[in-house]
Amino acid sequence: MTRGASIISTSIESLELIKVWEDKPELIRHFIRELPQYEQLCVEVAYILEKHIRESKIEFSSITYRAKSLNSFAEKIIRKKYKDPFSEITDIAGVRLVHLYKSDFPILKEIIHSEFEVIEEVDTVEIQGTDKFGYSAFHFLVRLGRRSSGARYDDLKGLVCEIQTRTVLQDAWAIIGHHLSYKEKAAVPEILSRKLNSVVGLFEMADDQFDRIRTERESYLTQVNSKLNKKTEFLEQKINLDTVRAFLKWHFPYFKNESTDAHISVVIKDLDVKKYSKLLDLEIVLLRTEKARKAINIESKSTYAAGELAGAIALDDLTYRQEGWEPEYLHLFNKYEYLVEKNIKKL
Repeated sequence: MTRGASIISTSIESLELIKVWEDKPELIRHFIRELPQYEQLCVEVAYILEKHIRESKIEFSSITYRAKSLNSFAEKIIRKKYKDPFSEITDIAGVRLVHLYKSDFPILKEIIHSEFEVIEEVDTVEIQGTDKFGYSAFHFLVRLGRRSSGARYDDLKGLVCEIQTRTVLQDAWAIIGHHLSYKEKAAVPEILSRKLNSVVGLFEMADDQFDRIRTERESYLTQVNSKLNKKTEFLEQKINLDTVRAFLKWHFPYFKNESTDAHISVVIKDLDVKKYSKLLDLEIVLLRTEKARKAINIESKSTYAAGELAGAIALDDLTYRQEGWEPEYLHLFNKYEYLVEKNIKKL
């Protein structure tokens, strides 16, 4: 048995692989020889994508990658009857980008075109027609671009990688659709056909609604920030994640570490909404606890504005103080709560 045959004998999982090995063993040897380059290509493409997407401040769910397995390669050769697999199979290297909003796609497309040599792009929604089920998105066939130069890239320059872009909901549909195994409309039992069509429509509508909600949120944030120069009006706003974020930036401009949405969510999730409903209530509690917080900060200084606010509320509200605080902080709150001023009720 040859060395190549030995490799195959330990990893046979399909009849297709056996057939290709018997008919064209040179293809299998070529694939095994080239696979490390395709795996490295996946890594490089994913890295470049993530780097520039983060620089563009576009939120995304995941960037994953994989090189096609030997069994999958053999199966595709048999199914598609390829004569020259290494030029005809374009997804030996594959990267998948799952992003949040459909409206971000033009920027993502621009990044792909600027960073890679795009050979082909396909809108699978447009080409799949009415006889196929699915809610797919864009596929790009790319090679590394001009900016990827140097010895590190020499062996990768001519190789092709497929980049798939999907929204989170498109990805969810692809996963569920793969599980159901219905690719063609004719394969679907009649009793399920109408329901599947309805679900696809709901996914598309939900994607559109998320875009609208984001637009409305951005408009709301603009409205919140527009009141920063009108103190009374600004402080009359209801407490929520967006208003508290603006409040912290306004009240604590000197904090170097920016409070994240996760920090702020932790602070406001256990608030007594009857006691703290408006930003004005937070402003008052900060004034009442100012002396106590200064004393505490001598021993344990806050590094986030959200932490400073949480400490103020804990000094003011015994119930809030009981929600998951470390013993060292509870000790400081108990030690300095006598400095909290009780007479400040309103501004």
